[in-house]
Amino acid sequence: MRINILIAGGLILAVSILLLNSEIVAFIFGFALGVLNVLIGILTAKSVGITVPPGDYQGPLKLSLDKGVIRTNIYAVAFSEKKLVLRKLGSANLTVATALILAILGAALAGAFGIVVGGITAFSLQEFVTQRRRDEIKRGNILDPLGGKDLEFLYDELDHIQLLRNRIQLYLKDRIVRIAISRRSYRILGPVLERVIPAKIQLGPVPSGKDS
Repeated sequence: MRINILIAGGLILAVSILLLNSEIVAFIFGFALGVLNVLIGILTAKSVGITVPPGDYQGPLKLSLDKGVIRTNIYAVAFSEKKLVLRKLGSANLTVATALILAILGAALAGAFGIVVGGITAFSLQEFVTQRRRDEIKRGNILDPLGGKDLEFLYDELDHIQLLRNRIQLYLKDRIVRIAISRRSYRILGPVLERVIPAKIQLGPVPSGKDS
């Protein structure tokens, strides 16, 4: 359950009810999307953020992040003993397109209120789809990339990995791959990565290079 989406849906419903006697079309639009947001909030599981297997775990997975972002692409991130895997969850471009469509529709039907409701609903839909994809990946093997949408980096192919407060930087021979992460993940990531790949992890100055 996502409390923030539930609250947003509840607020949309409350404002929609206030419009019942004056703006019937705006009421219908807002009420429909308000109900949709409430349902999404109920059906979408809370993201755990970062997962570290228990001490007695003997498998290859050492740590996983629910969300890492490279440019406009959203990934689930997994560190094993030998590699870093990014499983694609979605794209911010799709969210922007959905928000634009709903905002235009909302503006036509409900003015400024419709634009706001459309944007909120686009975010909620992205969270729902992303979480469904995340759950699907976790039911399988998160360390097995599938197709061209997922990414895989063997530690042996990396010069080093730099961990900053809001991103992970992978230094390859010809480019740098930057993965944006939440600041909350930084405190847990550092100690774990120092155990898994002590020879690769760095917190020093950033060398120059080409972006991925």
